[in-house]
Amino acid sequence: MTQDNQLQSTWWGRFSFDSGQTAHWEIGPLKLAIQRLPNEWQLAYEQDEVTDAETTAWVHHPITESIDRLNYVNVERYVLGQTSETLQITPILADRPIVTRPVNPLYVPAGEETTIFVSSPLWLRVEVGDPAKAIQELPIARPSDTWFGPSTMEGELCYASRTKARLNLANIDLPAHRAITAVIIENRASTQLTVERFELPVPYLSLFECDRGVLWTEAVTMERTRDTEMATFQVITGPPEEAKLGTLLSEPRWPPDPKMSIHAFSKLFRDTSWRT
Repeated sequence: MTQDNQLQSTWWGRFSFDSGQTAHWEIGPLKLAIQRLPNEWQLAYEQDEVTDAETTAWVHHPITESIDRLNYVNVERYVLGQTSETLQITPILADRPIVTRPVNPLYVPAGEETTIFVSSPLWLRVEVGDPAKAIQELPIARPSDTWFGPSTMEGELCYASRTKARLNLANIDLPAHRAITAVIIENRASTQLTVERFELPVPYLSLFECDRGVLWTEAVTMERTRDTEMATFQVITGPPEEAKLGTLLSEPRWPPDPKMSIHAFSKLFRDTSWRT
């Protein structure tokens, strides 16, 4: 088995399979095996118990066993008239917003701003053939579901994630199965902001491969201008400054607006009841 146009320094890329060949990946909590047969591709996978550990470990190698001899929880078969040797694995961002909860709350006084670095879980997309056809999307670590909004009647279904919300990039682990986002918080209102959890709408973001194979999204700005439940969310085009040059790996799932109004600040932040 060979990998085209990509060094083995990443778990994603373009791979070539001989007929009957099987390959195995371990990416964080995900174990994945893929086999090419004359008229079908077989995928087998399972995930260990979900944690937010930002492990840098991953493994990829060919194996001799066929998938029907492996004891995987999930086995899927994708039938084609004829298979070709090309298979593409691409990291992509989640299909719902991520509700991120810092391990410890952050406090942003009125008139102040800060940049925090957070990580979010990734999915992977499997495509076969030329031109490529997507056959499956898998979460590398399936986050738990959570409802986010001002009430049970108003809000949306999201994924929940924990983050250390680092202020210094040097203190961040380089996760193999998570993407890093620089979040600029601007508190232009007259009340202090307590950042206990916030919604990061990752379907609006692109994914970039940057230095050392680390995955980044665009930087985003969350601006609070009044003492109300309104906010402005803005995507800063291109790889963030901290990532320097980056190669685009996947486009946003949802077309972003230059500036999006967030209906309720309570969906992002809960501010204190006192004024500074």
